[in-house]
Amino acid sequence: MTLTATAPPAPAEAPAPRGRLRRTLSVLFPVAVVTGIGIALYDRAGELAALVLRPGSVPYLLAALAANAGAVLLSMATWRTLLSDLGPRVPGRTATRIYFTSYLGKYVPGAVWGVLAQLRMGGAAGVPAPVVLAVFLLNLIVAVLTGLAVGPLAAPWTIGAEAWWLVLPGAVTLAFAVRPVLLHRLAASAARLARRPAPGARASDRGMRRALASATGSWAVGGLHLWALAVMLGAPPLTALPVCVGGFALATAAASLVVVLPDGWGAREALLLLALTAVLPWQEATAVTVASRVVCTLSEVLVGGAALLLTLPRRSPTDPKERA
Repeated sequence: MTLTATAPPAPAEAPAPRGRLRRTLSVLFPVAVVTGIGIALYDRAGELAALVLRPGSVPYLLAALAANAGAVLLSMATWRTLLSDLGPRVPGRTATRIYFTSYLGKYVPGAVWGVLAQLRMGGAAGVPAPVVLAVFLLNLIVAVLTGLAVGPLAAPWTIGAEAWWLVLPGAVTLAFAVRPVLLHRLAASAARLARRPAPGARASDRGMRRALASATGSWAVGGLHLWALAVMLGAPPLTALPVCVGGFALATAAASLVVVLPDGWGAREALLLLALTAVLPWQEATAVTVASRVVCTLSEVLVGGAALLLTLPRRSPTDPKERA
């Protein structure tokens, strides 16, 4: 006869501290985002009122809002291109919700919050954490590279003939478009600098080229909002177009690397002001810089908020509340 030892029943496990932390963060994160957006808009309420009351300004302001909204949608297209190329299939509603939740997280100081939101929501959608991190890193690299490539459009009017060396970022971006594998090597180097493992997932050459194209389009369309504002305050339209498109791309791409500031506050404005003084007096250039921040914040909140509302989880037909 063989005796088999029976293990005593395991005691009930207490709720994991990590689980409690996640639940706490899921509440604090949206509160922090709303607070950051409120602060950004509250500080500029007077400037916004002055712009709206300016004679003939409304068409320009609406055009600026529409242009930046289009740029936000193109930036989402870049991220979704990389996600669909690197990871498992994610429904469009879910992917949109993940993107805009993390996108609005940029109003909270520190870039980590957007990453954490993508990790949490991506994991719930079945996307492995290494894939989420790879998409985030590649998306950041693509955005910065294309922004620096579009930026030199403003150089002839802001720096002059000495700015020939600014064509180098465009040449580098073109090289990445021809050999997308180089982007993965750049991502691996960036991960090593951050003391993180290199991304294991790799996007296809076609996917990387599509991401580079939509990111470039996002900068071009986004710069039109600055152009509309500059023309509204008296800038010559033809000269201001390359200055505004290039200046906006360069300033925003460079400021995005200053992760300790929410959405690059201050850093982007300083670079924009330098570019705009090539086509506007100092006082008007300052007004356009302030107006740009207000317009960008409003359009991002409107587009992001609408996207989150339209992608609210649908209630299951078997929901007890519906049966009651």
